Amino acid sequence: MKIYNACLLALLLLFAACSKMDDTYKQFIKNGEIPYAGSVDSVKVFPGDNRIQLSWLVSDPRVTKAKIYWNNKSDSLDMVLKRQYDVDTINVILSPIAEGAYSFDIYTFDDEGNKSIKVSTTGQVYGERYISSLLPRPVKSALYSNGKVAITWGSADTHVTGTEIRYTDAGGTVQHISVPVDSNTTTLSNFLFSDNTDLAYTTVYLPDSSAIDLFKTAYEAIAVKGPPVEYAKTGWTATASDYDEPSGRGPANAIDNKASTVWHMSKVAGLTYPRTITVDMGTINLVYGFTFTQRTPLDGPLKLIEIEVSDDNTTWQPLGAFTLLSAADKQYIDLTETVSFRYFRVIVRSDYKNGNFSALAEVGVYKR
Repeated sequence: MKIYNACLLALLLLFAACSKMDDTYKQFIKNGEIPYAGSVDSVKVFPGDNRIQLSWLVSDPRVTKAKIYWNNKSDSLDMVLKRQYDVDTINVILSPIAEGAYSFDIYTFDDEGNKSIKVSTTGQVYGERYISSLLPRPVKSALYSNGKVAITWGSADTHVTGTEIRYTDAGGTVQHISVPVDSNTTTLSNFLFSDNTDLAYTTVYLPDSSAIDLFKTAYEAIAVKGPPVEYAKTGWTATASDYDEPSGRGPANAIDNKASTVWHMSKVAGLTYPRTITVDMGTINLVYGFTFTQRTPLDGPLKLIEIEVSDDNTTWQPLGAFTLLSAADKQYIDLTETVSFRYFRVIVRSDYKNGNFSALAEVGVYKR
């Protein structure tokens, strides 16, 4: 009897609880169930220049309208959606819109006015403040020679996509060229060099991989250095690791301004590369580059060389390795940056005959 009474009491309590739950539920549906339109899906944001693009998917076939709020709902946009497929991609550009960070709330509606659940997203709009913060890509040098300008670029910001150059060619025509961001050097052909040379560039930025607009810095002038002017070799002296003593063709022949005389390396058996020639200019000069003249006729001319410089003939600074051409014309090796020094040393590593010795007609340095 006690078990029966306990079970009856439990059933009465359960019924009472269910009744209360049912009463609570009925409070929310006393006016009927609330229908919702299908909300947007896969929202994407694409920043731009005083504008922004929003994109999303709509799969509910009943949805025919949308509304976007931003600026704490003080700004909004109503949209009529033209449906074509079961799942449609909707794109909208908000423009003009002030520069800054934004939060967007998106609702959809069906023809009966039923509203979807809110979907929110954030995005960035760029403008004049962003543009004013951009820095042009550095220019290490712009050197003119034989109708061409060779531009050497410094490292670019990670958001730089390229550079655009404007210049006037020798025919008076304004040229525009685009330079990829991974290019470290650019050569402009048919260039007219003068004191009034028009050569300028702008650096192109993409602030975000999804941005719909590119941004450019103001045009910056590029200072072009003129043609190379060789330093006079008056008072220069030269020494070498060796030379062909029987013929008397010593290192002084490489700085005598005569292409017909050469510094010829020793032919003694057992001697091989590297061979060196060291020049004392007698004073410290600001140098933009080096000149080399191969011996003619071309018979195993110099190929791979290294150059070192010094102020005291004791401590040496390497400038790098260079490959000379197998050509009779004077060759100009431009340095990426100017260097001041008194002494320079050329270390010969190989020649075009893969031999053990060769010869050099002239070596010099120049300014611009």
